[in-house]
Amino acid sequence: MPLTSSIVNAFGLATLVLVILICLAGVFCVAYVLYFRTKIRRGHLLALQNFNALWVVRIILITFAVLRGLTELLRLPLLRRKGWLFYSLNFRWQANLCKIYTLSSFGFTEPCLFLTAIFLVQGSMRDAPFTPRRKWNRKVIALILVFCLPVFLVQAVFVIASSSFERDNDIPHYFTRSFIKEVDFDGQDVAVCTFPLFSTLVLALFVCVYNAHLLYLGWKIMSVVINRRLQARVCGLVFALTVLLPLHVSFLGFSVLSSPGNPVFEVVTFLSFFTWLFCTLVGDAILVIRPIADALAVRWVFDSLPRRQEFDSDIMLYPNAVPLTVFGVEEYCQLGRKETLLC
Repeated sequence: MPLTSSIVNAFGLATLVLVILICLAGVFCVAYVLYFRTKIRRGHLLALQNFNALWVVRIILITFAVLRGLTELLRLPLLRRKGWLFYSLNFRWQANLCKIYTLSSFGFTEPCLFLTAIFLVQGSMRDAPFTPRRKWNRKVIALILVFCLPVFLVQAVFVIASSSFERDNDIPHYFTRSFIKEVDFDGQDVAVCTFPLFSTLVLALFVCVYNAHLLYLGWKIMSVVINRRLQARVCGLVFALTVLLPLHVSFLGFSVLSSPGNPVFEVVTFLSFFTWLFCTLVGDAILVIRPIADALAVRWVFDSLPRRQEFDSDIMLYPNAVPLTVFGVEEYCQLGRKETLLC
């Protein structure tokens, strides 16, 4: 129907623009992190070097965000139309792309993305935040993969064995199937991606556990942070993850109430992706952009020291002086025996 075709094309183009936006933002963030690292290495700024020791984890966070955005292209019906990228693929390969989309998005990139964010926050609660972090970087990467593995395996079971579940257990197709078959205007069979309800439920369970731990971390951080600006950033991050993530999953669940091509389905699908995108951009801004911008803004504190030896002596004299945080910059403060990146 022309109306439905227009809606599919409109939301497809809008999603395509948003994917390009997240890719450009990812490139900018990676360049910003590397620029900050170059400034530190050339300026021999010891304290800033310690602060930026988690630069690898920040780049991993950005990489997962870009990958998740790119996987959305596998789902777009617009790219399966004549003259677009996936039009030349036969029905079988288009169906496989839908399975790859479900498995890669909800079983790998999304869980890994948000696990990386929470490990960045978790790093701020370490007892010795300025200790060498090469092992910490490797540990974070390993933990991300370990915690993501159960989600990935469960999603793989549902995606790969979807036809068997339907046939053996008489389960409605919207519980397990990642695609449905439709015929385009040229009479060609097209596989249109859907969101299996089982996969959505698995993601919802992950989000529930994730949010519970995040709220616990947020409570611990708020009990330490005394600066209102940093408190606002912590609250913004917690709000983005604990509110927008469940909203994102809810939109995925509501999609089963309609069928692809229907205006309701297209609107719900677009809102699901948009809420994820907004949540991701907020997280990148708080965990990547703002801390580096604040650090660059106070470089004069370190540049004003005439010799590096004087700065080293200050560090030795005030071992608990922490000028920088994972959320931004705060004045030097004393927290007794326990060091933290949040002061």
